[in-house]
Amino acid sequence: MKVGFIGFGGAAHGLSMGLVQAGLTEISFFDSLLSAPVDSEIILRRAEETGAIAEENLEALIQDSEIIVSCVTGAVALTVAEQAAALLTQDQLYVDVNTASPGTMEAVGEIIEKTGARFADVAMMGGIPAFSHRVPCLASGNGAQQFQTAMQPYGMDITCVGLFPGQASAIKMFRSIFMKGFLAILLEMLTATHRYQVDSIVLDSIAKTMEKNTFTETVRLQMAKGVINAKRMAHEMEAVAETLAEMSLPSTMASATKEKLSWCGNMKLAEHLGGEMSQSLDEILDILIKKI
Repeated sequence: MKVGFIGFGGAAHGLSMGLVQAGLTEISFFDSLLSAPVDSEIILRRAEETGAIAEENLEALIQDSEIIVSCVTGAVALTVAEQAAALLTQDQLYVDVNTASPGTMEAVGEIIEKTGARFADVAMMGGIPAFSHRVPCLASGNGAQQFQTAMQPYGMDITCVGLFPGQASAIKMFRSIFMKGFLAILLEMLTATHRYQVDSIVLDSIAKTMEKNTFTETVRLQMAKGVINAKRMAHEMEAVAETLAEMSLPSTMASATKEKLSWCGNMKLAEHLGGEMSQSLDEILDILIKKI
């Protein structure tokens, strides 16, 4: 099997290194930065480490590859797809592993599928330095299953999540709201607790609350209680933001939380639900979506 990478930065290099060690021998790449003296030196050193063959241009790469992996940046993913589309055949699989919006992946998928080639939107859910080619991946699109099957012998960890481009990237993007947001909340909270030397007490208190139920049940309960009490919670967060300001500490997350809770309160879900907690997360979300 011949795999060709468009772009040979850190991610492509890491994936290639792991795949070669797992037994994949035919890897090539094209990188437009090969024409830049400083960048070309780094890229060629990476190629030597992996045994990957540098192609002269994009056309040569695509002609010599069964699976083409776009590994550039999200900002140019669409442009690269447009360039590749003019060269693809219906026997090929185009894989986009760039971190991009679901909308971008939908657009890329539409461009690629018009050529008759198959397309896989692949979201890498971890760091290449830590996982190498075994990084957990989510894949969607009409070529997702084909990509999973092709790479399984080399130990890639690919889970197919849907038939439509954008689904895999959506999971990664929306998951980041929580994961990166959680870090931002910790930064704001712990800088405040440390001023009063109550870090462990606050963390232990949160742990006791979180450990009462499974994570998914905690989410359901928080949403069920939250949409009923959003306005009151917003006022409480206003007081929290004022406290942080008095301490000369940033209150970015507290202020944003107050704004989001106020937004939720204005949706009047409490009135819609008759002041009673819903037992269904789907019911809450369906009502929210209809009211937005």
